[in-house]
Amino acid sequence: MTTDNLINKLPLTRVFAGAWRYCAAQLRAMALFAVLNYMVCAGAFYSWKTIWFWPVLAAMYVLWGALFRYYFRREPIVALRPLFASMVPSSKILVLTVLVVTLLVVLPIVPLFLPHMPPEFIDKYSYFLQTHMQENDVVDAVINVVVTLLSPLILYRPVFAWISSLIGRSGLLKTAFDKTQGNYWELLLLAIVINLSVSIIFYGAMKAGAGIWLAMLPLSVLVMYYNIVLAQCYEFFFLDIDGK
Repeated sequence: MTTDNLINKLPLTRVFAGAWRYCAAQLRAMALFAVLNYMVCAGAFYSWKTIWFWPVLAAMYVLWGALFRYYFRREPIVALRPLFASMVPSSKILVLTVLVVTLLVVLPIVPLFLPHMPPEFIDKYSYFLQTHMQENDVVDAVINVVVTLLSPLILYRPVFAWISSLIGRSGLLKTAFDKTQGNYWELLLLAIVINLSVSIIFYGAMKAGAGIWLAMLPLSVLVMYYNIVLAQCYEFFFLDIDGK
């Protein structure tokens, strides 16, 4: 956050440690949230590509909103008005992410439609795309890297705006950008830690033959912990100085 010309850098070590202490102090509540999160994640996996996926997704939205309201001591923890208000910044997260991924998918084929391109180039480039774009692992890796690099802008700052709306504060993206100014590298490191740990646990469990249902157990706990990490990041940027 900036006050005058001072930029406060996010202390990630303090944030991770503080989130751990909070989860330990609120063990019963966090265990309940983790169990409920596992249930809705299992429901989302089971109902994928069916009409029942959307009610399950709505249940997950309500659950995560309740977690943040519980952390910030807002009562009741499930309130319709803040949930509906938070849909504005949450929709911005979705739109920004979809826009970036769409651009990443479309950009490689743009040269094929540029005027005055030599036929030899078109043939070689078309062959290159047919050869490499069909390698899903390569394409997924490139998209993941680019989205991770952009996540401080298209994900984490909008998430802070979303949290603001949930607890009855300003949900403006501009406010979120202003409060977190100068913290791109800190938020990028946060994204890398979260992505790596989730990937290691998930793929490690799958390689060990645990299956998707068992793999989701530690992930449900980890996701709840990282939500508390985000809550503590929000607290640092928005509440430590504002005092509200």
